[in-house]
Amino acid sequence: MNEQPGGRRIARQRARQWAELLMEDSSLRSNLDDDQATPLLNWGLAHIKLAALATANLPAEEAEPKLEKDTTAVKLIMHGVNDLIGSIGQPLTFDVIDDTMTRILKNHRWLTNKPPAPSRLKNVEQFNQAREQEDRAAAFEALMALIELPTTES
Repeated sequence: MNEQPGGRRIARQRARQWAELLMEDSSLRSNLDDDQATPLLNWGLAHIKLAALATANLPAEEAEPKLEKDTTAVKLIMHGVNDLIGSIGQPLTFDVIDDTMTRILKNHRWLTNKPPAPSRLKNVEQFNQAREQEDRAAAFEALMALIELPTTES
């Protein structure tokens, strides 16, 4: 994509505007400790930055819907991670956990426009094992591995 003059400035402004929605919403990380909240927030901010860069050369009326879509997906994924970590040690049914995991995967696909690589689905099982053992750190690690930015893996 050829970047027009001012594109980077516009991208920075848009990223800052939409990033505020993540930084101001403490419900996205209310069940996380600082060592978990920071990487999850950084993950969300990275996606917002990518969306802003992708819309840098678009007029505002075309960029806003894309940024809103991506920010919504990011927030829903972050809420899901927060909720799943908050479920550890709680007597929730498997259906609640399964529904939340499904929402994370659906929103991740919406955000990245591709399904998770089969190799990443092992992270769901790793999360389930860590949750059963009430290992919040391992559970969080598995969720972060699941939602990482996509690569060329298959």
